[in-house]
Amino acid sequence: MKRLPIAIVGCGGMGGRHLLGLKALYETPFCNVELVAACDLRKDNAERLADEAERLLGTRPQVYGDMAEMVAAQPDLAAVDIATDAGSHHIVTCMAFDLGLHVLSEKPLALTVRGCNRILVAQGRSGKTLSVAENYRRDPMARLTKALLDAGAIGDVRMFFDVSVGSGNRIIILPWRHYKNVGGILLDGGVHNADLMQYYMGDVRDVYARLQLQEPIRYKAPGGGVAGFYEAWQAEIPDSIEATAEDSLISVIGFDAGAMGQWTACYAGHGGGFGGKAIYGSVGRLQPGGIRNGVSPVLQRDGQEPITGDALLDLVPDYRLDPLTAHLFGGERLASYNLPFPEADRGLLAIEYYEFAACVLDGREPEVNGEVGRSALAICYAAFESSVLGRTVTLDEVVNECTGEYEAEINAHWKIQ
Repeated sequence: MKRLPIAIVGCGGMGGRHLLGLKALYETPFCNVELVAACDLRKDNAERLADEAERLLGTRPQVYGDMAEMVAAQPDLAAVDIATDAGSHHIVTCMAFDLGLHVLSEKPLALTVRGCNRILVAQGRSGKTLSVAENYRRDPMARLTKALLDAGAIGDVRMFFDVSVGSGNRIIILPWRHYKNVGGILLDGGVHNADLMQYYMGDVRDVYARLQLQEPIRYKAPGGGVAGFYEAWQAEIPDSIEATAEDSLISVIGFDAGAMGQWTACYAGHGGGFGGKAIYGSVGRLQPGGIRNGVSPVLQRDGQEPITGDALLDLVPDYRLDPLTAHLFGGERLASYNLPFPEADRGLLAIEYYEFAACVLDGREPEVNGEVGRSALAICYAAFESSVLGRTVTLDEVVNECTGEYEAEINAHWKIQ
């Protein structure tokens, strides 16, 4: 199988996670990428990832501290996987396009909508492929949920609920998730919620929301609390930090198709977690399947017993997973799966890599292209803008930069003109 020569740019925790996804893809008959380089301004990060790549993949990628130098030294390099900090996405992605490279970018596509718009202009100049690494929708349980909605399992879709509360006052993985100018937790986590929302429900029309910062001081979790992907940076986490990004959001969503939604996210909840997702229609309710845990969707229709697991498959006879997903998760018509979180996470990243390379090699458009990635970010910013302006904000206003009060400080910080 033809392989796309690719480099990982940004070799910190997320770059390491992507490397595990590459390993998962390498171990299948579908591998269509070849890691040839690792690039990071911190050479120690790039060296660490290259060492790990040699152990996992069998060959060591070349290490660089500058992307232009990397392209000059490797003329066959065709694409980059950008896993840098979100604030630099617009800089690194535009540079990659101007260097003639195809781009797979970690979410969010940029830290602001203006940054996304600059990226899309650069892509237009280059004519190269852009895919956003949004993994949640690729989970088999998300695919089954979408198939059930499309098959009319709950009739006309009317209401969407997404509620999550927890985290207390601890630092969530790494401190940067609590700093507004480098990507607060409501943005970093919220683009996942927003992308699933638009995947299940269609385009968002407008948002009305309120934001608060409820825990201005965050504390290092006992034992560090750093996920395994980020162990190397645990010593760099201070005992406490002063947060500048809001941690709590309540919003009302209007969809183009006429349905309504409610999105609540509170990363300052004490006393235990709370939450869940539910989609209501004219004849029933669907609780979407779990992401990276294999939990089946649950369908409840009026006057009937709940339907879950394999019984759901009778309602969607045409539901099939693509061959790679079926290979990684254990079947083409899955109603649940039993994989540990790290294996499921690696599998979804492998799927992102495969689809990106296939689109480049075959001239196809990615499922989560730049416009889709921008829309997910714009849903978050419509909520943020609404809270600042005290009114409903449309997605068109945000995408077209007709309003940008909340992101103005971030654009100024990163000099996004």
